[in-house]
Amino acid sequence: MSTRKLAALAVGTLVLVTGCSDSDGDAKDATPSTSTESSSIASQPKYTKFADFPGKDFVTTEPGMPLGVRVKPVETGWTPELVGKSADPGKHFVAVYVAVTGELPDRGVESVELKYLRLKFKSTEQPCDVGQSGYCFYEAYPSSELVDLDDVQADAGNEWPNYSWSETLLGSKVERGETQMGVVGFSLSDTEQATSFELCGPTRDAEVDADKFPCVPIKTPSRA
Repeated sequence: MSTRKLAALAVGTLVLVTGCSDSDGDAKDATPSTSTESSSIASQPKYTKFADFPGKDFVTTEPGMPLGVRVKPVETGWTPELVGKSADPGKHFVAVYVAVTGELPDRGVESVELKYLRLKFKSTEQPCDVGQSGYCFYEAYPSSELVDLDDVQADAGNEWPNYSWSETLLGSKVERGETQMGVVGFSLSDTEQATSFELCGPTRDAEVDADKFPCVPIKTPSRA
């Protein structure tokens, strides 16, 4: 075989090997990307019931109601608008997203409104209505209706602020064993420097005296 034919054969073989190598490389590059995306999606936690949410909860009962609900804060935010309402100039809302279920697992609750919840903290810059403990207790406004957990998860996943929350007009019914989601806001001055907050609510034994309300700590909302 001539030298020219040997050279041509060698070049052809080199091109063939290089082409296969590039093809395999592309396939290998694509596989990790798909795998990573699938892994990322699979790693997102999905809550299916009240107990799935981490953190502490408390039982609160609206004044005059025979049954209460368990409330668990799941996220907080610092926002100028909430459920279609704008905060006053110089203020923002501390938004507290909560999971709610019936006080007793074997029965539902006819009417639940989040407006009775309170934000407890020690103010750094202004007087407020304080109890004997020296803490401020801010009333909830605005507050949303309660929405079935499955509906919120399907629409916004665990990005609770991304759900299209609607202001509550009437109390929401919580069926037996059901978990629902909602958000409640508290209007605070932009210059408030408090960093420790709790969410509280009335009970059958303490309907008015906020110092006796059960409370659980919530995350300090980020202002970034």
